[in-house]
Amino acid sequence: MNGSLNVVDGLGNRVPIPDNVRLYYHSSYAHGGGVGLFSSPGQSVLCQNLTNSGGTSPTFRALLIALDAWVEQGIEPPKSNYPRLENKTLVPLREAAEAFPDIPGVSFPTVVDELEVLDFGPEFNSTGGRLTLLPPVIGPSYKILLPKPDPDGLSIAGIRTMEIRVPLGTNTGWNLRKPDQRAPNLCGLSGSYIPFAETKAERLAAGDPRKSLEERYKDHEGFVKAVRHAAKKLVHEGFLLEEDANTFISAAEASDVLR
Repeated sequence: MNGSLNVVDGLGNRVPIPDNVRLYYHSSYAHGGGVGLFSSPGQSVLCQNLTNSGGTSPTFRALLIALDAWVEQGIEPPKSNYPRLENKTLVPLREAAEAFPDIPGVSFPTVVDELEVLDFGPEFNSTGGRLTLLPPVIGPSYKILLPKPDPDGLSIAGIRTMEIRVPLGTNTGWNLRKPDQRAPNLCGLSGSYIPFAETKAERLAAGDPRKSLEERYKDHEGFVKAVRHAAKKLVHEGFLLEEDANTFISAAEASDVLR
């Protein structure tokens, strides 16, 4: 939870990304991602929520080919896509928590991975040197910002992959430890998956503010249609290869979503 330091400094000021650099944020993904293709979520003995199984490999395949074309042919890849201060998609913890939906049984993090300025003495600086103060003097904390979520709890900014554009539940890049595993600390490197209710009646009975699968897609064919539409857009945007788009469509057709 300190990835914001790629685009803001320790005081929370914007750090420009050069035109010859690309920076991408996988919206609502955990460290490394999972299998994807609408696969079943995972479980952890440490984490409160089911774990995020969204896969990053299809995006990486498309962007690696785009990078090669940029270097070899001068064809620019998709523009950088990440949470930003200027459009208010990169926000303080409290604002991110307020935007997250009030899902029964789910808590938003109350802490982030903080980093402090450490003083190891006058002979040590950012390039190295000799440590003369041990332990170091702890200075001010870096300002850490978070991606702002939408009403489904999904990050607004970044590359919104298939599992985010046609979601079956809320995916997040964070998870919390269980009460007997040092809650409410973060469950390191793990994301969360909180499934949507299947029907409106189930959603209302549970007090879940997020639309059900039935309300989103109506039926199985509606879900497949949404996947086809999202696949076409992702290919057009340069974040998905045609062959992977076809794989997603086949996986959606074979799934049991709203059958």
